[in-house]
Amino acid sequence: MTTNPKKERAKLTPEQIYEIYLECNAPGAPVKAIMERAGLKPWDLVAIRRKVKAAAMEALANPGKPGRKQQTVSVEQYQKISKELSETKDALATVGYELSLLKKRTN
Repeated sequence: MTTNPKKERAKLTPEQIYEIYLECNAPGAPVKAIMERAGLKPWDLVAIRRKVKAAAMEALANPGKPGRKQQTVSVEQYQKISKELSETKDALATVGYELSLLKKRTN
């Protein structure tokens, strides 16, 4: 019987990968030793750095509100909602006017 010479990689959480990334970026850090300890290869660090840069660029390009994704709305949807808002404002103004007339009659 032959055994598979490849080691099975340990599954690392995103937090662990980020900690490895930070540790490797420290000045004078022994990158090779850090990567070996984590069971990673040097090209894994290149991929991690690429992903961190892409995520940072995405976050900086689209700051938005935390926890809330920006979404685009079609022109038709915008016009429909704008019309509904206008109608609602008009109805509210009418109700307010009628209420003021009723208050005048009761006084």
